Formats: sequence, structure tokens, C-alpha cells
Amino acid sequence: MKIGVVFGISELANPKYFEKKASKFLTDLAGEFEIKGGLFVSSKEETRQEELDFHDVDAIVLYPLTGGTENPLKEFAYFRKPVILFGDSYNNSIAAAIELREYFREKLIPSTLVKTYEELKAALLGYEDMKEILEKFLKLRLGLIGRVSPWLINEDFELPYIHISLKKFYEYYNRITDAEGYRAVEKIIGKAKNIVEPKRDDLIKAGRIYLAIRQIIEDYKLDGFTIGCFDLIGKIKATPCLALAMFNAEGIPAACEGELNSLLGMTIIRRFFDKPAFMGNIADYGEDYIILAHCTAPLIANYNLRSHFESGMGVGVEVFLPKEKASLLKIKGRKAVVAGVEVKERERNEQRCRTQLKLKVEEAKDFIDGTLGNHHLLAYVDSEELADLLSELGFEVMLY
Repeated sequence: MKIGVVFGISELANPKYFEKKASKFLTDLAGEFEIKGGLFVSSKEETRQEELDFHDVDAIVLYPLTGGTENPLKEFAYFRKPVILFGDSYNNSIAAAIELREYFREKLIPSTLVKTYEELKAALLGYEDMKEILEKFLKLRLGLIGRVSPWLINEDFELPYIHISLKKFYEYYNRITDAEGYRAVEKIIGKAKNIVEPKRDDLIKAGRIYLAIRQIIEDYKLDGFTIGCFDLIGKIKATPCLALAMFNAEGIPAACEGELNSLLGMTIIRRFFDKPAFMGNIADYGEDYIILAHCTAPLIANYNLRSHFESGMGVGVEVFLPKEKASLLKIKGRKAVVAGVEVKERERNEQRCRTQLKLKVEEAKDFIDGTLGNHHLLAYVDSEELADLLSELGFEVMLY
């Protein structure tokens, strides 16, 4: 196991005072692990040294030898590796370590605090056991096309992501011909039970949007994406609802409204359970039910092609998702709520988004009171398995 090691020391402190302690620490570690780094840092600039390039390590050990080292040591979040904070009882070492641990956890980087070599070794071996799971999570490449929708007032996202402007999206979109756009959705059209509002021009635009995003995914090497979809309505009189439905069915997580937290949840479900997720609005609830609705859903069952509900434009989907047991998930930052649910029936109300599902949820009102915002993900996975996985990845999980 290859370990990156860094010592933090305040600019006010004398490095010579800590050399013996640091040397013994490194000697002990080197007896059982491959070590990289092992340098003292006091400033952000010092973290940029070539010896501290930790892209190839399995975990990073940060040892704040003094207080006042939080700012330089937090720079190692850049590498998105599991972190162990080693603290001792002197010079405000533990105080700095606790502050740093919280910083890394907010960025969904697994991190733990230890104060003995035995605890350190156990933590490193624990990360080694979880290496495959953690790498699949920490190496996600998520993309935001356009902007986060302004009404998502609780959207708070600390993970790195790639931003692609709508200007760049339109460059891709404008390269695609109408004929190519129609061919991209021709099979989808043929399999639809009904085509209600959309006209041929709407379907062509939907296909062009799909092909533009597919090229973006390939060029930017994305594992999943979200798009600020409402901004397309004013520009091209179209929505990406159908494209998102197609991508989610094909195995590429795709969220709407530019919401990155929902995208993260979708990507976790796809990566670890190989299932798509339906991102929906909570439209209603009662004592033991919640109604979930949205204009895009994975095309994994029979469907009608409709318009987008709010605008009456574009191509939305009404998907007849299976009546089975499932999970409901909401992620916000490092917190997550999970509930076991059962899809009981499809709803049909013209005053709601096109795909509508009534879910049986025990103590639904308590769930509504405790959840973290509007958008929720419905996925056909076991709720306890999902909650356990999220806990392993570092989320604080409430299971209903």
C-alpha cells in the first residue's frame, strides 16, 4: 500500500524542534508501507512540490504537528484520496486535525482522526479493504452543462465537477442536421405507445439535443451529467427531457435542472447497483404515500411521448415504471435520507409533470418533515443496502 505523508507546521514554529518526531513517525510507517512525501509544509505554495504529487498513492496521512496548519493541509483535498489525520496531544495538533477532518468530510472525502500508530495502521488497512469501492466513488467525473436552476435554493455541492457552458452546448447542437436528429430518436418514436403533443420538429430537436450531449460526454469523458434545461426553452424552444430519459436507460446518469446532488445520487446508484434512477418532484403526500412526478424518467418500460409540462414545448416522457419495491433517496452535501417504498400505481393528472407515481411510504409525513429538499431519486434497489453503501462512502444517512 502506497501512502502519501505530509507534516504541517506553523510558520511561527521552528522546524528543527519537530524533526526527530517526524523522523520516527516516518521510520515506523516505512516498516510496513511504501511512503511518498514526508515533507514539512507551512504554506499553500509548499504543497505544490513535485514530491507531494499524490495522484498515485492509495491514501494520504496528514500530521499537523502544530495548530495553524489547516489552510496548507486542506490543499490535499485536490487529490481526492482517503485521508487520515494523525494528531498528538501537543501544540494544538489534535485541534487542527479535527478542523481538517470536517473539511475533508464536507467534500465527501473519507477521513478519520487517529492519535496512535496502532489506530493509524488499522485505518490504513481499512481503507485498503475498501479500495475498490472508494476508487469507484472518488474518481467520478461529473459534468454540469449550463447552470444550476435558480430555484434550487438548497443546492450545495462540494465535489469537483466539469462545467460546460451552454454556449459550448449550442456549438455542438448546431453541427447536427435535422436528418441526424430524427434518426437518433426514430427507434424511440417507433416504440412509443402514443405520441400526444410533440410534432416532427419537436422530435428532431430532441434528437439533436441527444446527439450534442452524447458528443460532450465523449469529449469531456464524463461519467454522468446534469443540464440547466429550462434555459434551452427560450433559446431553441425545446427541452432535453427525452435525451435524459434515453441516457438514463442506456446507463449514463443524466439529471435535469442543473442539480448536481441528484446527479451524484444517480451516479452512485448506477455505478454500484447498475440501475437507473428516476429524479422526481414531490407532488403530493398523505399518511402513507408520496406522489412523485417529473417530465423525464428512464425509458425502461412502456411510455408515451408528451410535451414538457410547464412550457408545453419539447418532448417529455410519460413512463409506466414497474409496480415494485424500491428506494427513495435524497442527497444534500454529505447528508442523505433513504426510505424503503413500494410503487403502487401510476397517477394521471394533467396538472402535474408527465411521469407520475404513487409510492407507499410508511409514516410518509415524518419522511417529508425530515427530508432535505425537493428532488428525490426513485431506484429499484434495496433501501438497507443503499443506506449501508452511502454510509461506507462517508454520508450521514437517515434511513426511514
